[in-house]
Amino acid sequence: MARPAIGQRARLTLMRDPYAVGAYLSGSIAAVCLAGCSLMPWLPREIGLTYPELNERLNRRFPVERNIADLIRVTLLRPLVTPASDTSPGEASRLAIAVDLDVKLPSLLNSTQRTLWGTMRLSGVPRFDLRSQSILLQDARIDRVRVDNMPDALSAALSRTASQLAKEYFEERPLYTLTAQQAERLRVGASAAQVEVRENRLVLVLN
Repeated sequence: MARPAIGQRARLTLMRDPYAVGAYLSGSIAAVCLAGCSLMPWLPREIGLTYPELNERLNRRFPVERNIADLIRVTLLRPLVTPASDTSPGEASRLAIAVDLDVKLPSLLNSTQRTLWGTMRLSGVPRFDLRSQSILLQDARIDRVRVDNMPDALSAALSRTASQLAKEYFEERPLYTLTAQQAERLRVGASAAQVEVRENRLVLVLN
């Protein structure tokens, strides 16, 4: 008597063993999902990042400081990311980042330092960089620099240094890098992503 073909033997095994049937069906479903998940409408099409989440991640890199002519030390503290409320009509939505400033000046009377406090605000358009899996700011600009009781002779130098430091840390470095789980969702479910600035969160819309 001829031996049953491999396909026929597999079918007979499945008919006799219910556990094998379950394993076979589970494996088939998983294979279909992996092969076509980018086309499945029930997959999440967005990755949302709340502003507290962005701020918590960003604050890990601060404070940062820079010296001016080995005399003045400028420290950036406590960055706070929010939607920019003053975006012009027709302009791309922007993020605003407010930063506290700690400026230490040498005393004219003794070797102690004088501390001045201030704030700086910059804004930029968030974009997603697929290669680094990160959100970056482009078109960054300094909207305001204010320091209480800053001598006029030093205000221009401070503004330049603060602007350079802010652009270095906000335009040239990632604002947020996706976690491994978020990056996997993007890899499986989309080929690219666009960034939307919403009132309560920043959203990556998967394409």
